Amino acid sequence: MPPSNILLLRATQHKLALSSRISFASNTSSTHTIVRCPHCLKIIPYGGSLEKHTAAVIDCREAEDDAIRVGRQKRASEREREREREREQKQWRELEQWREREHNRKLARQRKRARAAAKLLQADTVSTSGSETGGEPPTKQPRVMIEEIVDEDAPHIVTFAGPSTPSPSTPLVSCTPSAGPSPTAERHRVTVEEVVDEEAPHIVAGASTPGPSTRPISDPSNTGRSSTAERLDDGQPESRPSRSSQNSRPSPRSSCRPRGLRRWRGLYVEEFPDPLAGAPISNERIPEPDYEAYIKSTGTMADPDNFEVAELLMTSGMTDEAKDRHLKSRLYCGNTPWPTGKAMVNNVDKLPHGPECILDEIEVVNARRPRLQYMVRRNALELLQDLFANRLFGPQFVYAPVKYWTTNRKRVRVWSDMRSARWWWEEQEKLKAAGKRAATIAPIILATDETHLSVMSGGQTAYPVYMAVGNLVKNWRRKPSKRGMVLLGFLPTDSFEDIDDDDERRRLKADLVHRCMEAMLAPLKEVWEDGVEMVCPDGRLRRVFPRMAAYMADWPEQNLQCCTTTGTCPICSTKGKGRGDLYQTADLRDRDETLGALRAYFICNHVGELKMMGLKPVWPWWGDLPDVDLHKCIAPDVLHQLYQGVFKSHLFRWLKFFVGEGVLDDRFAAMPRAEGMTHFPKGVSAVKQWTGRESKEMLKQILPAVLGDLRPEEAQLARSIIDFIFIAHSASMTDTDLATLEHELDTFHRFKDVLIAKGFYQSEARFDRIAKLHALSHYVEMIRWLGTPDSYSTELSEHLHIEFAKVPWRASNKVRPLPQMLAYIQRQEAIRIYRTYLDRFLGRDQEPEDEPEEPTAEVTPMNIAVGYRPQGESFDDAEVEGQVEEPQSDDIGGEDGVEDEWGTIEPVTYPDPHRHLAINPTKHDLRLKDVSTKYEAPRLESALKDFLVRRCNVPVYDVMLSPEHRIPVWHRLYLHHRPLPFAPFESPRRDVVRASAPILGPGGRVCKEGVWDTALYLERPNQIRSNAEDREKHGIQRYRAGRVRAIFSLPGHIRDVYPGQLAYVEVFRPFEAIPASPYGRMHSTGPELDARGRRRVLVIPVNEIVLACHLVPKFNQLDPDLRLDPYTDVLTISRHCWFNHYYNHYLFLLVQHWRRRRPTLRERLLSYRS
Repeated sequence: MPPSNILLLRATQHKLALSSRISFASNTSSTHTIVRCPHCLKIIPYGGSLEKHTAAVIDCREAEDDAIRVGRQKRASEREREREREREQKQWRELEQWREREHNRKLARQRKRARAAAKLLQADTVSTSGSETGGEPPTKQPRVMIEEIVDEDAPHIVTFAGPSTPSPSTPLVSCTPSAGPSPTAERHRVTVEEVVDEEAPHIVAGASTPGPSTRPISDPSNTGRSSTAERLDDGQPESRPSRSSQNSRPSPRSSCRPRGLRRWRGLYVEEFPDPLAGAPISNERIPEPDYEAYIKSTGTMADPDNFEVAELLMTSGMTDEAKDRHLKSRLYCGNTPWPTGKAMVNNVDKLPHGPECILDEIEVVNARRPRLQYMVRRNALELLQDLFANRLFGPQFVYAPVKYWTTNRKRVRVWSDMRSARWWWEEQEKLKAAGKRAATIAPIILATDETHLSVMSGGQTAYPVYMAVGNLVKNWRRKPSKRGMVLLGFLPTDSFEDIDDDDERRRLKADLVHRCMEAMLAPLKEVWEDGVEMVCPDGRLRRVFPRMAAYMADWPEQNLQCCTTTGTCPICSTKGKGRGDLYQTADLRDRDETLGALRAYFICNHVGELKMMGLKPVWPWWGDLPDVDLHKCIAPDVLHQLYQGVFKSHLFRWLKFFVGEGVLDDRFAAMPRAEGMTHFPKGVSAVKQWTGRESKEMLKQILPAVLGDLRPEEAQLARSIIDFIFIAHSASMTDTDLATLEHELDTFHRFKDVLIAKGFYQSEARFDRIAKLHALSHYVEMIRWLGTPDSYSTELSEHLHIEFAKVPWRASNKVRPLPQMLAYIQRQEAIRIYRTYLDRFLGRDQEPEDEPEEPTAEVTPMNIAVGYRPQGESFDDAEVEGQVEEPQSDDIGGEDGVEDEWGTIEPVTYPDPHRHLAINPTKHDLRLKDVSTKYEAPRLESALKDFLVRRCNVPVYDVMLSPEHRIPVWHRLYLHHRPLPFAPFESPRRDVVRASAPILGPGGRVCKEGVWDTALYLERPNQIRSNAEDREKHGIQRYRAGRVRAIFSLPGHIRDVYPGQLAYVEVFRPFEAIPASPYGRMHSTGPELDARGRRRVLVIPVNEIVLACHLVPKFNQLDPDLRLDPYTDVLTISRHCWFNHYYNHYLFLLVQHWRRRRPTLRERLLSYRS
């Protein structure tokens, strides 16, 4: 092994080489210590410091950051394991306490049976003596009660516990089954007990505990054994109880058995220890409604044609006058049962709808003049029942919490939806500790936001309140079309402008909101403790306990609902001064402390404590709900805190200050286009109405547009915030991802002083005023508590404003609009419900999946491709590029399968999409010379000949191509990606690679610009290397970027040589192993030139294209005199480009995965030896 490799190997031994300090004593009395850098092993010059060396050298700085991140991750894992041990010890203590209670109950039952047996023996003695003396027989006769109990000591014995002395009325039965029981079969002991029943002396009734079925005694005068006892003596055990009875009250011992892990989507799922958590209370399945009878009862609406007419007129936004004109027109007149629109609306009003909207009057007495406020509310309990009874939610509804782990050793946890977070698990443990078994939690999610109704004038506002449940998976809950979030009501919007005192005015507004919220949630408070039985989407009956879980709101609304002032934080007790400092920690707010301070204010008028804690003098609506701490329910808001907050309001302004507003506008205008990414032809300064969509699209493009002009500190500042936003957008996160979030936030705070040095801010106190920047410090703990932020984005509530506020207001006549808005909402809901019932009755309730714009067919891989699959071999079984082979044993790669002594052992994932092209080509017959001219592919003929010779092994003398040969051409290639194995909760991704020529109008004027996208393809320059050599490369180095100019197939006379589709691409240089910009962490590339200085081109099979990508030129290296506008093709001009991995979230996750899974030293040495 070369000496350099030996030195690198020594560098991995932290205990020896990394911490070594060698002292040399000279002839003089002074002794100097030579210090080595633990990362590069270089000797630090005398007089220098290790800290300065680490800050100056990029590799050492990154290694130091990695060491800090690993240390934080290990400490977080240790804390999590400590909490897990504490929870296990708590469960064991609860188990021991339960066993002690069960033992005491068993002794009490034995004493009770003994007393009952003594009474029976005494009554039997009296009756015997009475019959001997000729007296009347007793009026009371015994009843046999049978109880089935699991006995661990003697499971195969069937006994009868009676008095100590056997008698005809108290027989002792002890028998074993006729056939020997299997060792693994579950066995029971049946205890038969006789008690006196005064009301039905001749009936043998079962005990209250579920047990074997019973039947009447055939001969009441028989003083021997009962029929049940005779069956037990014959060796035939009593029939087992039904499943419904077992589910209603199962054995307590079974509920405490440990539950193993199960595999799901590559993760290990840990179920809640109690199998009754989320279990139905009855095994009976409630049948679906009789849709046929319901539809027939609707009268004229029973005809689907009539309903479609009503649905069209009611949902198209027509006015009442327009509806009348349509119904009276020649097309509709006589064909519908309604002569006018009013008659139709009357029939719609008869259709069933959701809970009624109640208009309440609230009198404000503390204002200058008494005034009435109007609040609209719907019964929250009925809304909750409607959500649980929706059969469409069936497979998307969950009832119990789980934990996701990357391996079965449970070291790295995965956080995703609410059911995988800590809140649901701890709430289920609270119900279990309270003795509420078979409990199903309904996590209540509320969202409030005041919105403007009028656009031009008037200042009309609405204050809707929405409600959802965490049982519905987030992929459905965040889609408005799935109706997973419903309207709970409207809050009053009085601004109290007649109140002069600002403090009093704010107090009145806050108190009005809290009192209305209290009234809205009053129905839930009634069932808070004992729960309520509800029919669930699977048709089962469960006992549901509503619990306040999460609150979705922007920053001002969060402070309003938590009764905190805007200068503090609704989650922690930090002060306004120092809020922008990440390292100034503060304790989290506590419910008891908040309510205690408010009680002290209302009783003793102590204002000092409220000011010290940053609270408003308003009693919160959640103060009377048991165990509700809204400080912990505040969910992370991706829209207002990240996209519209940190990026739009701050980072964008900083970057515009660094590079200049005009420069930024020109670069965005000349930005290369890509499918699915918004282009800003007039720049970004011309954007007037800046929504969340614009922020997302600018965030994808801004770093490569300015990276070349930024200093290292500025690049680190911008990159850390952008990476933080992209990681926070993920659908699932591991503990490693959470540690990366903390690291990126720490990086920003280490480099934020550059804003002061550049003069944008005057002092660090300016950061204290950025409240949304402080909110980022709570993301990690909120993700562990509630789940990933994509579950709680206020984008959903903002979209619902259109349906429940803006459109109903526009449909009104603007005079007392509230009742008209409620009527409109109710009619739209009735139309939706009836449409759902009608579709289910007609069997049309299956919604089609998202389809491409045109019919497509999958591209079949050919024999010459690296991804070759023989015909008949399935997609999952084929050994193709991109397949991830999981180890067969969990012990491979260390004890956990994730970490060992060498580093991270995580399977490397590479994309392998399904490729689709349109069934019919966009252009059927184009001559080769026309394709070369129109699609800017001048060397198409020579590249095609090279492909036939090098890839298809066609002799040169057999290649017959002419510019007049005709070929079919496609304009779009679709790449359908499955969810990544390391991110199983992400949605599937569809990439589109476009290659279309410009469309010319009359006079040769360009009507539509040509589009040629860039894509990644498998990097094989000579096209003849083996698969083994290709697999040696790691990450993005396996691929090259190419600009696709044309997608076509061979001419008909040689199509049998290669019947598949091909792509003509302009090749870019290979990507480097380490990002060209260590501060921006972006890879670079550029056009590859041949020996003549021309751009290198290739013809490749389309099944070698794996990803659509986005390349951005290095604008700072372009000619300063070059005019940048939307019509400048900068990819043709530029010689250096950035690979923009922020193009989409799928590509970002993939690049992050490749960087994290970079081969370790051990793997490189093993590869070198092999």
